[in-house]
Amino acid sequence: MERKNRRPRIGITNGSANVAEYARAVAAAGGEAIELRHGAPGVLDLAAGIDGLVFSGGADIDPARYGQEPHKETELASAGRDAFELDLIRVAYDRQLPTLAICRGVQVANVAFGGTLFQHVPDVFGRRVRHHYAVKGRAFRSVIAEHVVAVAAGSRLDGLVGASLATGSRHHQSLDRIAERFRVVARTPDGVVEAIEPLDATWFWLGVQWHPESTVDEDAGKSRALFAALVTAAATPVSSRA
Repeated sequence: MERKNRRPRIGITNGSANVAEYARAVAAAGGEAIELRHGAPGVLDLAAGIDGLVFSGGADIDPARYGQEPHKETELASAGRDAFELDLIRVAYDRQLPTLAICRGVQVANVAFGGTLFQHVPDVFGRRVRHHYAVKGRAFRSVIAEHVVAVAAGSRLDGLVGASLATGSRHHQSLDRIAERFRVVARTPDGVVEAIEPLDATWFWLGVQWHPESTVDEDAGKSRALFAALVTAAATPVSSRA
């Protein structure tokens, strides 16, 4: 099928969790969601058959990947998932694939290109801003009213959502030293990095620490705008991106 006659194919990484929320958000934006599981034969070659990527949330990256010992609160993902996603995000960047890196995904991106992480947010930033909490034993999945993200003026994110937004949040780690190719474009009032963009990419690439896939119907279209931008960019041939 020719590209112009099909929906953009958006790969969604998956360690073991259900990717239904991500897939619904991609489909609502006009894309075709394709689950990418680590360990599948030739899975890195799928980068040649997809038009864009969502790096999903999940358990923590092995801190040995950025030169640290595990914190007592660190919950490791599988070594296979770490290796797969770190490789894939580098391949995707080299191929200029439109990318939306979410929660663990933005952490994968930062580590892949030489950055580091804070392994437990409360230890560094305290608890003034609520970044993660449970309701009846399950992670809260809606917008947290006090979790307001301030966005850098003139950034790609600013063009999509404006100067600020309240978001959903369920993370206990965050970005520390930022990899050289990225810049910070959003923070919460306590200083936690909430979004990064490349310094010089001419294609769509955005990493966010919050979970827009869970709030597409709750924030006046701001979460939907992220997925719409990804799918729109994925529909554009590399040679035409700017």
